[in-house]
Amino acid sequence: MVTSFSLKDRVAVVTGGGQNTGLGIAHTLAAAGAHVIVNDIAAERAEEAAASVREAGGSATAAPFDITSYEDVVSAMKRVRSDIGRIDILVNNAGLPAGSQMLPFLDTPRNEWNPYLDINIYGSLHMMHALLPGMIEQGWGRVVQISSGSGSVASRGLGGTFYGASKAGIEGAVRHIATEVGPMGVTVNTLALGLMEKLRDVIESKASPMLNAIWEGNVMQRIGTGEDVGAACLWLCSDAGEFVSGQTIHLNGGSFSGR
Repeated sequence: MVTSFSLKDRVAVVTGGGQNTGLGIAHTLAAAGAHVIVNDIAAERAEEAAASVREAGGSATAAPFDITSYEDVVSAMKRVRSDIGRIDILVNNAGLPAGSQMLPFLDTPRNEWNPYLDINIYGSLHMMHALLPGMIEQGWGRVVQISSGSGSVASRGLGGTFYGASKAGIEGAVRHIATEVGPMGVTVNTLALGLMEKLRDVIESKASPMLNAIWEGNVMQRIGTGEDVGAACLWLCSDAGEFVSGQTIHLNGGSFSGR
């Protein structure tokens, strides 16, 4: 029986790893023994995040690039392979376009539709398309797609049409990709998150009645942290998670239970 949760000698890429949930994931994977490539579109954030992982005793390097550019992704991953030799794990965490705001569908200008699709669908597909061949070649790999409950359930008043659509879309793609790469030793799964720490101020100020309604339904009565998500990633990325693939797992403190 496989029970090891160690990531010793594994190399993991975490997109959007410079802050918030992504940073928590990076720290957790590094603490389990992985060398973490911390991606962020902002070079300073990526460098600071990688430094914080090293200060905590882990191993990390920064890789600033824009995942919405396929050319940038391919170039960056070639550099990583040249420097390190292999990539075993991908956590597609980047998910919110810079400066984005959620508005009702009819109030959202056409030029603000694409950024959500670009980062959540195309950006995630770019990363998988670049890294899956190497995982298949080595006969082992893990992909964890970070999604949201917004991909499964609509919440009135949040203005999440394009965010939710992009999350639902990538969840569907993950299920299909998992069937293609599973026989080669690669698992692909999704974690659909609930209310996370970056929303703490909004919830505590009660500035969003809709978010507070979701919060009141949270069975665990606390907000999720990057470390919570990191722990779930650790399970899925370890040898202990090898029998799980093509799944969407809701990680939300019990605020929503669904299939």
